[in-house]
Amino acid sequence: MRHREVASDSSSVRGERSRRVAAEKQSQEKTPPDSPMRRWLHPSRVVRRCAWLHALLLCVYVCIPFVVKSFPAIQAKIVFQNSGRPLPLLVLDSLLVGLPLGNLSRPSEFNLSSSRAFFVPSTDGVLLGAWYIPAHGFSSADFPSSRPIVLYLHGNTGHRGGSHRVELYRVASLHGFDVVAFDYRGYGDSSNVSPSEDGVVADAVSVFEWISARSTSAIHMWGHSLGSGIATKTARLLSERGTPPRSLVLEAPFNNLREAARAHPLAKLYGLFPCFDWFFVSPLEASGLRFTSDEHVVHVKAPVTILHAKDDWIIPYSLGVKLYESARGRPASSGPVKLLLVDGEHGHGHKYLVRSAELSQLLRELASASRAGGGEE
Repeated sequence: MRHREVASDSSSVRGERSRRVAAEKQSQEKTPPDSPMRRWLHPSRVVRRCAWLHALLLCVYVCIPFVVKSFPAIQAKIVFQNSGRPLPLLVLDSLLVGLPLGNLSRPSEFNLSSSRAFFVPSTDGVLLGAWYIPAHGFSSADFPSSRPIVLYLHGNTGHRGGSHRVELYRVASLHGFDVVAFDYRGYGDSSNVSPSEDGVVADAVSVFEWISARSTSAIHMWGHSLGSGIATKTARLLSERGTPPRSLVLEAPFNNLREAARAHPLAKLYGLFPCFDWFFVSPLEASGLRFTSDEHVVHVKAPVTILHAKDDWIIPYSLGVKLYESARGRPASSGPVKLLLVDGEHGHGHKYLVRSAELSQLLRELASASRAGGGEE
């Protein structure tokens, strides 16, 4: 009996061993030692591929400054990231940065009821797509009215229908303002003309004068990001003509394009690159792109308010502070200068100061000043 049990155990062990050997043999037959997969994953080959990849990335990193330096069209595109993007990129904008896919001729598609779209002629035969958003409770048929107007100048990406921009229009409307928002040349549904500093400033002047020819209301010029540079230069030109805006509001502004370029997050990739200014900044200035707001603001004859979030990672609030210091050098007769810094703990960043208590308070103060000056019905 005991011999049978031992024999049985031995046979089971041999059976298990033979099954393992068969399984290993089958595995070897499926993946032979010299299979492409084994060769691909061989450590020496992986090391070589990583070395080639690093060399390629280094080559691209070194070549980019020379490409930017050599092609003015690329330099302008860095500043003016306007429309004309392929559909896949527009969809990506919609998902990542809140740029809605909609028909700009129908503001209702951007959750702006009682608003209307129109075009404003600018210089050189350019037509500018624009919206009129009436104060809450009123109709777009009321224009022109005696209510105060916010003329909004947006930043360098997308168009006037960006979600954070629409949010600002709605908040201003709730505070009793009519809003006029427009797209610069080359943006949105405006004429497909390459933008330039002089061109977009001419557009802003044209829209301001178009409104002034139809309404005696107080016009508060509001510029965000790159729009702050456009608004400041526009306000200077209007001041020199004797027709300044009622006030100038600069949201997330910079003092000049040179320092804004150095402080941009993408510039940090090349912060230690030799001759950074020669490669990246000087070509912008050679192309006529300067936006020296710190020089222009001194000549603006209207109250100036600078609004900046301390957690702005696109344009550091320190540049807004520098612009404020420049504005303080204006004559007292030009009007007061105010700096509103919003704590970073609120997370408003570069685009969402519209959700801050400071912005709502500013709108209330502007509305009150407009009533005192006879700018509201």
